[in-house]
Amino acid sequence: MAMTDTTNTHHLRIFTLLAVLAWLPGCATLNKEECQLADWRLIGYQDGAAGKSATVLNEYREDCAEHAVVPDLDRYQAGRAEGLREYCKPDNGYRLGESGRGYSGICPAGLEEGFRTAYHKGREIYLARSAVKKTHAMIHQRHQVLQGLKEDKGVKLSELIADGLQSEQRVLILYEITELEQEMHSVEDEIAALEHKLANQQAHLDSLAHHAAR
Repeated sequence: MAMTDTTNTHHLRIFTLLAVLAWLPGCATLNKEECQLADWRLIGYQDGAAGKSATVLNEYREDCAEHAVVPDLDRYQAGRAEGLREYCKPDNGYRLGESGRGYSGICPAGLEEGFRTAYHKGREIYLARSAVKKTHAMIHQRHQVLQGLKEDKGVKLSELIADGLQSEQRVLILYEITELEQEMHSVEDEIAALEHKLANQQAHLDSLAHHAAR
């Protein structure tokens, strides 16, 4: 039981670390004190766990060269390899894809396949969810257009029953009302088509989510 608790605590710390590192700024600037006191293995681990490219080491070299400090390449690479083993877990790949973030192919060969497979599953859900949101927005926009047309029709109906109108004016207003009604029917057809599309998209998203939860 104690071993299980220890394992769970370790996993929680790793997931927390990954969450924090994922939101760190992309800038890798190091000042003089950081260069002089740097634990290059730890820096490498943090970069690997955050999924940063190995090219970030070039930025460290440039920063620390100004202070006559050379990064320890071996320690950095060893730490980064450890960090990548945490970053390249399938669960993290899935979360990365589901959040819509990109993947630059940094995982080593032994971890790449599992990570990329999970990433694509997560990204499929992200794309399906994005499609649902987009269609929702389109339906909302078309409803606003329809409401505007209804209000315009109401104005025209008020004008139609006004006193003192000549027959030609009434004919023109009736024609404008007919045009508005045709536009309304067209928008209503668009809304119906979009709602049908939305139902299919939602069913697809629900299916993906169901299989992902298994």
